Amino acid sequence: MPRAIIVGGGIAGLASGIAFANAGWDVTVLERAPRIEPMGAALSLWPNACAAIARLGILGAVAAAAAPIRQMLLATKDGATILSRPLPDTALLATRTALQNALLVALGPDRLRLGCEVAALAPGRVTLANGELLACDLIVDAGGIRAPSNTDVPPVYAGYGGVLALSGRVAGPGLGGVAAEYWGRHQRFGLFELPGNRRYWFLMRTQPAATAMPDLAACAAAAEGWPSPVCEAIVATAPDALIPFAVHAKPPPKTLCAPGIIRVGDAAHAMEPNLGQGACQGLEDAAALQAIAAAATPAQVAHHYDRLRLKRARMFVRESALGRLGAQGPAAAQFVMRAVLRSIPAALSEPRLRAMHTMPDYAARLR
Repeated sequence: MPRAIIVGGGIAGLASGIAFANAGWDVTVLERAPRIEPMGAALSLWPNACAAIARLGILGAVAAAAAPIRQMLLATKDGATILSRPLPDTALLATRTALQNALLVALGPDRLRLGCEVAALAPGRVTLANGELLACDLIVDAGGIRAPSNTDVPPVYAGYGGVLALSGRVAGPGLGGVAAEYWGRHQRFGLFELPGNRRYWFLMRTQPAATAMPDLAACAAAAEGWPSPVCEAIVATAPDALIPFAVHAKPPPKTLCAPGIIRVGDAAHAMEPNLGQGACQGLEDAAALQAIAAAATPAQVAHHYDRLRLKRARMFVRESALGRLGAQGPAAAQFVMRAVLRSIPAALSEPRLRAMHTMPDYAARLR
């Protein structure tokens, strides 16, 4: 039985562990934290990500704790529609903790080693900080944007950041499954529905890297004059629920692999959040690896993985960077992007959006 070692117990790492286990490999996921704790806010799982977790066998578990996304809405600060699209295929808004828990259950505790600090990676060998050597047929680096096998190109600050949060129960009506993003000038709010009439929301704004992130009162002040559901979500949020973030990313990757190592998630393709595809692409990585690992020898996995995933991953990194222009770009770029999105015929936009939201049949592409 071939053996894979996954370095990193985040979303992409846990999903990759499940993928190799499903393919009949012996798997160990190494996580440096002493325990897996609730973390983060929420993730939009677009149809391609839902297809990926269905392949991994956890769609039912994730859906049970998530809210459906039935429509995408992009609008201006005053609520005027820029782009609206119904989602006929399954899409979900899940807390990061709920997705993490579903992944942990599917992986199983025997395949996860906590408190493991990795000192070095080499083909077929992982060296831990305590000197322990672990041998394997394949290493999967899921170590995030500063992954140990991918330090050649450092992450770069994208020029914007803000806060995100999970609210308590909102007093107003539900959102009807609408996932909305509202664009102002150098500022935007995102708003998504969670079970129990709670909200996941974020504020992004153009700012220098060292700028202090806003507190709840500053978010409420910034939301004045924006659509009322934004203000309602902020009112229902506890002051200590805000999670600050500054957006960093890397350019499109030239490869998803290093000698004896393959990369998944942000270790492979760290992108800006403008398409909501960061975690989705990590889940697609895992679905592709499951198909490859079930059909190929350990020596062939990296070749097939790059062949099946590199072009699509590069596209998402590139398109995610362009997506900032609508709210974080120069004034002229904001005007042009909004005008284009409003005027582009559905006959042209729909195939493009559908291609993004449709996970390729990786198993068929291996044949």
